[in-house]
Amino acid sequence: MESSTTAEPYTYTPLPTPTSIRVLHLDSIPEDQDNDLVHCSLKNIDLNDRPWFHALSYTWGNPYPVNDSFRDDYAHQYAYHDRHDTSKRAIMCDGRVMYVSRNLHDALTSVPRDAWLKRCNRRNPRKKLRASLHWAGMSGNGELVSSLVCAGVDVDVKDEMGRPALSYAAQSGGVEAVRVLVEAGADVGVVDGIGKKAVDYAREAGWEGIVDLLDVVEGEKGPCGSREPLLDGPQAWMWIDQICIDQQNVEERNAQVLIMDEIYQKAQYTLVWLGQEDKYTRTAIEVIEKLDSAQGDFMHSDITPYTKQEPELYDKNEIPYISPEGWRALAAVFLRQYFRRVWVVQENVLSSTILGYCGPHEVPWDAFCRVAQYIYNRQILLGRVTSTAYIDLTNAVAAIESEAAYLVQWRDRLISGDKAATPKQFSLESLVFDTWSFRATDPRDNIFALYGLINRASKNRPGTVQEWQPDYAKSVEEVYALATKQIIRESGELLMLSAAVDQSLKNIKTLPSWVPDYSMSFTNMMCVIFNAAGNLPKLENIIRPDSHWNRLAVPGAKVDSVWQTGNTTRGPNDRAMFFDPRWLELTLLLHAEYHNTGQTRTEALWRTLCGNQSVGSSTPAPAAYGDAFRNMLSKLVCVITQDMAQDLRNPKAAPSLETACERVRDIWSHPPISTLTPEAIQLEFEEPDRNMSGPQHQSLSYLLFKLHCLAETETHPATPTLKQIEELNKSINWPAWTESGKNISLPPDGVDYYHSLRNRYGRRRLFVSNKRYIGLGPASMLEGDEIWVLPGAGAAFVLRREGQEGTFRLVGEAYVHGIMDGEAVEGRKGDMCDIQLL
Repeated sequence: MESSTTAEPYTYTPLPTPTSIRVLHLDSIPEDQDNDLVHCSLKNIDLNDRPWFHALSYTWGNPYPVNDSFRDDYAHQYAYHDRHDTSKRAIMCDGRVMYVSRNLHDALTSVPRDAWLKRCNRRNPRKKLRASLHWAGMSGNGELVSSLVCAGVDVDVKDEMGRPALSYAAQSGGVEAVRVLVEAGADVGVVDGIGKKAVDYAREAGWEGIVDLLDVVEGEKGPCGSREPLLDGPQAWMWIDQICIDQQNVEERNAQVLIMDEIYQKAQYTLVWLGQEDKYTRTAIEVIEKLDSAQGDFMHSDITPYTKQEPELYDKNEIPYISPEGWRALAAVFLRQYFRRVWVVQENVLSSTILGYCGPHEVPWDAFCRVAQYIYNRQILLGRVTSTAYIDLTNAVAAIESEAAYLVQWRDRLISGDKAATPKQFSLESLVFDTWSFRATDPRDNIFALYGLINRASKNRPGTVQEWQPDYAKSVEEVYALATKQIIRESGELLMLSAAVDQSLKNIKTLPSWVPDYSMSFTNMMCVIFNAAGNLPKLENIIRPDSHWNRLAVPGAKVDSVWQTGNTTRGPNDRAMFFDPRWLELTLLLHAEYHNTGQTRTEALWRTLCGNQSVGSSTPAPAAYGDAFRNMLSKLVCVITQDMAQDLRNPKAAPSLETACERVRDIWSHPPISTLTPEAIQLEFEEPDRNMSGPQHQSLSYLLFKLHCLAETETHPATPTLKQIEELNKSINWPAWTESGKNISLPPDGVDYYHSLRNRYGRRRLFVSNKRYIGLGPASMLEGDEIWVLPGAGAAFVLRREGQEGTFRLVGEAYVHGIMDGEAVEGRKGDMCDIQLL
């Protein structure tokens, strides 16, 4: 048994040049890994010398899915990784001990030593059975051919035409490539499927030097001057951030992160390690291969990913059948922590060749990326995410394969530029939004991990200067604030302020109020498509050079204040997400004919709940959403009836919906209500002390009374009538609402409205302003907070005054119905003033 307790700890020596890196060689891997240690060695190389090496892309910690839907499957693995943290796995490096994470240790000991050789020798059925050496021969690149030869590839591998790499190298005129191949023992006498040898191709192309060389070799009946020994191939030396960077040296970390883009771009290949295999791995690889080889067009098929469908439907669309178990296995791969790590974006986008492994199994990476793109695009065409069964209720609803799809898209953009399938500029803003769901151990890396991509893309644009440099001496608060200012400066707009979510949702509570929390797994910008500031002038230099990093000076105009607020939701299946009686109380405070729109109060309500946007974020929301709103309320009133009947703490609850309806009709048919006009009734209940919002007014009868009050005072109400509710209640035996919400199915014809409502209303609250506007704002807003519009920002904003004059905290963005196109500030340019956001 080998002990690490007596060995000296490994100490790093400084790297000699700014372009130097360390690379690792695996000297030995013990059979008994529980008792013996991995032995390795490090050496320095300079990237300017064009060295041969490969890079590892992996996640430091637990590699398995952590979603609720898979938690039971991985309980043992979670416990194992908890026991073996980064200080517990010892390896010997140059005779000294160092400690690495469990997942890295697994990568070092599990990937087959001949993985690269197998990959290079594999003949691609999509590419005429050509192997890597064929393509290298076609390029005529002697160094590339040499790196493959040194890796030990089969120098006589043939494609479907029977041609070896030598014939392609001879045809391309690559003298050095031909020389390397013949010195490695390539057979110059191979005759291909059309009766030609390598020398024939060289002669036809006019490469006399190659003809002479091949004639000499063939005449000697053997290799000319065999080169011995061969150099180490790129598989022999590996760059791993955890080992090859002195993680305790901040200056070195800064310098190495700055050249990380160059490391991955100059590596001959990148080894992607997804973690140890599990019970889903083999099945997932089979699913990838099935979908990638399908004859049919998956994206335009009738297949709904991750759902159970009949084999006949797959046959009809010429797609191999994928069972529910197969979809679950694929989901388990997409949800691995590798695809949540922000550094993998740069590592995948910049790598020329990627070799994927999960345990001892190769994951066909190109096929995997294509399949991710097929599934992602299929859901875009469907208009909804179909993998919700694998998304935790507390997480944002985003396709589980979206991270893998983003890797494909950004790689295409780097290679193809404006000709990419989905072109997008390599700006900090674009990358931040596409990587928001990715994570990092150090939250600063959510920004720093993007610098290499921006720098690499800028090198392709004449006149640009590399300026993005990580600085780990700065706090996460300063890094995020400066990144936000840079995004604002580059865009010339304040749209990024909408990404600063409610303080109660932020992971990092010490951020300035106007700074988005880039460490969160989501952001929920609601109003960037609007222009609440209208024609108010924007500043040319929107970021002042002399401002402190934690303050943001902006121009703006106050338009209103918060008067009354509603409730916020607890989660995605909270019943209040789809109906809260408080909605009715706030709606009763509005004027009968709504500001600037001429709409009824209830139309203003349902449009506000969805931010007046369709599920696809176009505006205004379709009129059909009004019917969906009415049907939703009808159904949930029936559900609330059952909830109240089961609530023993509410002895005043009506015994039945029918009885409650009769009470409302009775009140309505007698004075004083019966003597009032609709206008008078509307005025009667438009103040907070008369809109039945007190705790004594929360019974079923009062709920129905509020609904009836709205229905009777509007020409075309979007609220259900008492008769409609009664008829629906009789049609089914309604269950009470449960925490999961799964026992209630809302009317299917309103699914688009429910999705749009959930996307905007979740974790926010309704409010009514002093001027009787209804809006949707952040959960932490308070009565008395102010509503401002800021030129260059699409949204209105809820601000809270601090002690100093003109100083505010940003509570969050707000949708205010009727002012989102600048109506509130039309002709009010003189009302603008400069304010400071803390």
